[in-house]
Amino acid sequence: YGIARDAAPEEAGVDHAAEERAREIRDLRTKFTVSLAVGAALMVAMFVPWPFDHTRLFPLMFLLSTPVQFWAGRQFYKGAWAAGRHGSTNMNTLVAIGTTAAYGYSVFVTFFPDVVARLGLQPAVYYEAAVVIIGLILMGRWLEARAKGQTSEAIKKLLGLAPKTARVIRDGAESDLPV
Repeated sequence: YGIARDAAPEEAGVDHAAEERAREIRDLRTKFTVSLAVGAALMVAMFVPWPFDHTRLFPLMFLLSTPVQFWAGRQFYKGAWAAGRHGSTNMNTLVAIGTTAAYGYSVFVTFFPDVVARLGLQPAVYYEAAVVIIGLILMGRWLEARAKGQTSEAIKKLLGLAPKTARVIRDGAESDLPV
């Protein structure tokens, strides 16, 4: 009753855009950190001279890379789908197709190594490539989001430095007027 609620969220002391930006930055940092850690582990696993055949590691590599592919890489699939619905492509499309091709081929090799061997191919997987690509692109997006956030804060601080009043001389008399 009779109470006006015209105040903007920023005036009420809550900056929803800044909170959303901070959440996005935290989310990107978590996803790229996990992706690069898993990618590093997968790369090490591929280059360590194990006393057994590397193909025995493929199921473990599948289990480690699958969450990265579909959790951390989900935003690329969503972005590619949105672009595709409008009949266009973008960076998300490139990342989604490239990492899905590497991941999909690796899954095939993991679960059907006999088919690959019958074709005369050496069983090789590319889980680490897909995971590292996702991690590096996410790290770039994290750096970009962080820079945008810092720029927004700097602009707000500059606007805060703007004078609230102006001194005006009219007919020889000085007066302060709100800007």
